[in-house]
Amino acid sequence: MQRAFFEAAKADWLFTAPNPRVGALALKGGHVIGYGYYQSFGGAHAEENALRDAGAWNESTGCMEPGAVDEMVVTLEPCSFHGDDKKRPQCSELLLQAGVKRLLVGAEDPNPKHQGAAYPALKEAGVEVVSFDLGEQFRSMNHAFLGSLAAPELPWILLKWASSIDGRTATPSGTSQWITGPEARAEVHVLRGLSHAVMAGKRTVLADQPRLTARDEYGDSNLSSARVLVDCLSQVEKGHPLLLDHARRYWMESTTGTAQLPGWWTKQDTLIATTRNAKGRLDLETALRQCRLEHGIQRILVEGGSHLHGALLEDGLAHAVVRYEAPLLMLGGLAACEGQGVAQPQEGTHLMAEERCDLGQDLRRAFLLKSSL
Repeated sequence: MQRAFFEAAKADWLFTAPNPRVGALALKGGHVIGYGYYQSFGGAHAEENALRDAGAWNESTGCMEPGAVDEMVVTLEPCSFHGDDKKRPQCSELLLQAGVKRLLVGAEDPNPKHQGAAYPALKEAGVEVVSFDLGEQFRSMNHAFLGSLAAPELPWILLKWASSIDGRTATPSGTSQWITGPEARAEVHVLRGLSHAVMAGKRTVLADQPRLTARDEYGDSNLSSARVLVDCLSQVEKGHPLLLDHARRYWMESTTGTAQLPGWWTKQDTLIATTRNAKGRLDLETALRQCRLEHGIQRILVEGGSHLHGALLEDGLAHAVVRYEAPLLMLGGLAACEGQGVAQPQEGTHLMAEERCDLGQDLRRAFLLKSSL
């Protein structure tokens, strides 16, 4: 079981959240023949990866090979969830297809909707289920997952920016291309591709004219990620780069009518209607709840700008931040976050669970927000 937890530790919450970090081992005749862990949001689960590593997947039939594996060790109980936003096959079904006769589980699923749901079908099929009491060990490495469970009606929000060492995301004139190098920019495209949607505010949409696509190393666009655009619908004109592909677009606006929809509006576009508070700012929480409950958006990467970052932080809606830091001093320019500020440093939002990585000459630092746990 500890070897399975070692597999889980290979994962980086930056790429798996809001799902958990999970590790698994596949055994045959008492010997480990397959290792696996959950690597990225929307990707193959740990059990599936372990079964594939064990050679249990038959490419010609497109299913698991019966009898290939007789025992499975996994840090979290297998999933058995059915749903429209389910991207992978049920792990409990894969175990049965592969012929697993004994299942060792490190921890129960802390989500009450799924807790213990896989066991009845497994036991009915004759699988021996052995449960360990390692919930604390599981929780200690899954703060991002647990934070997402605190508000399941909202998407998991990751704020992203690239900046100089002195915290500037653009020059005083607004120029930001390019602060970081190609390695850092390539990873941002990976994060875009993993997210259900990429989010940007009015200033970013209008000033930067971004495409917000997820492009691979060859420059090809992956159009699977939708866009969430905040408070800018009336100012986006035909021909804007955001309108030049077939990705879904969700427009957060304070209007509920349809009379003012622009002429370029298509079936790819959806209005997310909300209200404004006394300060004239959009009610982001209500709009984000619509994104999650009505449109199935679970993970959002927020690309800016600084006022949107600040609003999400002040409203307690952000779960994590990732910063790409270049070895550069700009001595002025735009900040990554703009808000009301705090009176004392101790009142600021505290960060935890850092994941850091050198990317060429740049440094990536990702943190969870303690306030989101």
